[in-house]
Amino acid sequence: MNYIPKFLKLDREFYLPLFIIIVFFFAYLTLVLVKHAHYWTGYDLSIENQIVWGFNQLTVPTVTVHAYAFIPIFYDHVEFVYLLIAPFYWILGDARMLLFLQVLAAILSGIPIFLLARKHKINFYLALSLLISYFMFFGVQNALWSDVHSSVFGLSFMAFFIYYLDTNRKWLSVLFFILSLTSKEDMGLLLFFISFIYFIKTRRKINLSFMLASVIYLFLIFFIYYPNFTLGYQYANAEGLISNINLFNFFNTQAKIDVFFYTLNSYGYLPLLNPLMLIPYIADLGHFFVLGNDTATSSHSIFQHYRFSSAILLIWPTIFVIEKFKKLNNKFFSLYILFFTALTTYMLHAPLTYLTKKWFWTKPSGIENIELAIKTLPKDSYVATQTNISPHISNRELIVTIWGDKRTFKEKSPCGKEDCEWFKWAGDPKYLFVDTSPEWNILHLLANREDFIKGLENMEKFGVIKKYKEFGSSTIYTIHKKPY
Repeated sequence: MNYIPKFLKLDREFYLPLFIIIVFFFAYLTLVLVKHAHYWTGYDLSIENQIVWGFNQLTVPTVTVHAYAFIPIFYDHVEFVYLLIAPFYWILGDARMLLFLQVLAAILSGIPIFLLARKHKINFYLALSLLISYFMFFGVQNALWSDVHSSVFGLSFMAFFIYYLDTNRKWLSVLFFILSLTSKEDMGLLLFFISFIYFIKTRRKINLSFMLASVIYLFLIFFIYYPNFTLGYQYANAEGLISNINLFNFFNTQAKIDVFFYTLNSYGYLPLLNPLMLIPYIADLGHFFVLGNDTATSSHSIFQHYRFSSAILLIWPTIFVIEKFKKLNNKFFSLYILFFTALTTYMLHAPLTYLTKKWFWTKPSGIENIELAIKTLPKDSYVATQTNISPHISNRELIVTIWGDKRTFKEKSPCGKEDCEWFKWAGDPKYLFVDTSPEWNILHLLANREDFIKGLENMEKFGVIKKYKEFGSSTIYTIHKKPY
């Protein structure tokens, strides 16, 4: 007898895509959990972990590990999605749960991509190649490698929103529209243009409703909330969000040109054959390249999480291009798709390739020392620490990040010179927790390693810090003075 419930039975067509989904899920999960276990995660994860942990404690958290420490939760980003995530911390209450959920969200977003391809009668094997191409898109790889970001959750929801709009599933599209909006303040922009495209294609009135809701949301956030309840949206141009629109800013740096090249190259330039559906992609890059503050150069690059959106916004028109040009819609065209996927991954040495590298699996020498020190760190103590230790101990209300700096001495210089290597931090922490293992660099220490060690020595000589406990390369200091 067959005891499998009907709703759990899968059409045989879905066995292979399900296998691909599972393989990529475990590949990415391994990637991020090993990275975290090796203390390579850092600043962004510590922020998000402190936020989610705070919500799980039924408080309105204040972000203390931020570069702008002690800022209210919605001061620089509006990310309600973390309220939805917080209950998962009752299962596992640390940053690993966030990493797991982000990988799960990104991988599940492949389901509507595959279903959309099949809905538009894309050849089965070609649809599989598109699914693989989506999972291997360098923006997906970099987003999952680069700690945790609310936009990854929102964009994953957006993939479902596109599918349910396309299939005219009203209430499911409403649900995923709302879920997408909860992720970040700028999601309304993409949702507006996606709804606009579907209105042009279908003339369905619901798309006008989504467009109106997106405009209202964007207006409330950027023209009511930020100007009146904060110091303003810090990622906008200095003169204002829409004060200096210059379309030449799409291409005014090599980094921006690289973004266009690598994103379009990843899908073999096929999206260019559907200019209408490129509008959301252009709008997405435009709000970083044109409306954004020029000092936020990380958002202009091919790295980190910023290009995750391009994975969805380019595979979407790719599907429609293949549907339109019938001669492309065959299993042999899969080789074309996979070639450009593999080529781009190879050219960028994207994070999935790390799984084949010996260095990735080599455990840094200081980890055992750090973990011994963590066990002796007084519970709930007010701690200042380096950015790669922070995500492992940020389940607390008071923890601040230390930053490499210099201090000028007119007399009694601890380093024998006028300018000494030093540290700065916010607040009034009781303990300083650091590790000086040789594997850590400026990404982990926010200072050159040699300067980092000199800074500790100078502050100890000057009486700012005193050794409390030492475990090889790891040291817990007590703090006796403010750094300045």
